[in-house]
Amino acid sequence: MAKSKTLRVAVAGPNWGENHLQGAAESEHGEPCALWGRSDKPEYRALADRVGVPFYTDYSLMLSESKPDVVTVATQEPGHAPFTMEALAAGCDVYCEKVISDSHDAAREMVRAAAAAKRELNIGYNYRYSVSCQWMRRQIEAGRIGEPLFGQLSAFTWCVHHMTDYVNSVLGTPTRVMARLELDPLADLPHKSIYEPGHLFETFAYAAYTRKVYTVEYESGALLQAGATDYADISEPAARLMIQGTAGRVELDDLTGKVTLWEAAREATVYTPSQILDPIGLRMNCVEAVKDFLRALAAGEGAPIPGQDGVNMILLEEAIMRASKSGGWEDVA
Repeated sequence: MAKSKTLRVAVAGPNWGENHLQGAAESEHGEPCALWGRSDKPEYRALADRVGVPFYTDYSLMLSESKPDVVTVATQEPGHAPFTMEALAAGCDVYCEKVISDSHDAAREMVRAAAAAKRELNIGYNYRYSVSCQWMRRQIEAGRIGEPLFGQLSAFTWCVHHMTDYVNSVLGTPTRVMARLELDPLADLPHKSIYEPGHLFETFAYAAYTRKVYTVEYESGALLQAGATDYADISEPAARLMIQGTAGRVELDDLTGKVTLWEAAREATVYTPSQILDPIGLRMNCVEAVKDFLRALAAGEGAPIPGQDGVNMILLEEAIMRASKSGGWEDVA
């Protein structure tokens, strides 16, 4: 039986947006209807042709001609707010990639505009869709480690931002932070990050640069110790995370990797993703995140990762930068 197509999805940004197109194409609730790119490159038109949608370099024209129900935004951060605002004004729900914007003022305006338009704004923190992260969350929510006390996270450059969002979704609301952020490279040793310096914004740093180490305190009293550096190589694990509770411990050895659960016993429970059954990898996490947003829209539910979560991550990053300058605890606000 052919799947029912109900939501027309236009994608802004043909690079990472290729995953958005795949998510829309695989969804039971949507179908791609257009692709926008900033420049007219043969590879962008070839992508649109493969998916069977028209390609545009005029964003406003795309909205008016393709008449999407949903727009997904996969451009660089400075474009997130203007593309989102125009899509909301056109009556579309929006899936916007992380970081939500390059400033918290713009991010808050995006959230306000979505509420005023009665549209959903979802932020693409797709690490939450790693099958390993989801299994880890289920064990914590089931009480298998008791009350979470603290976590330890190490990650590759900007992955620490994404994984901190995941930890926030498990441990709750951050209240304050202490940090050390070193932006300047070591002598005669430039940073490796392919994104540096494009992810240093006026009030926060998205990448890790030389050293980004911080402790987050949550409303529950739980703590997270996190660290990353741009000197890490992309071939290293994207992230390693341990969360210790009052009755056990759970450890993740990579973004979509093995998870080990100890419950006050020498024997451990080990979860390993299936190479056959599970969607594995960063791109597939994105595909699943887009599909889940379309599912939520079709079901009349709110955004799975609402815009306010994106604002909250900017507020945390800003507190990290302030704490590094002050040398003390800074409130997340």
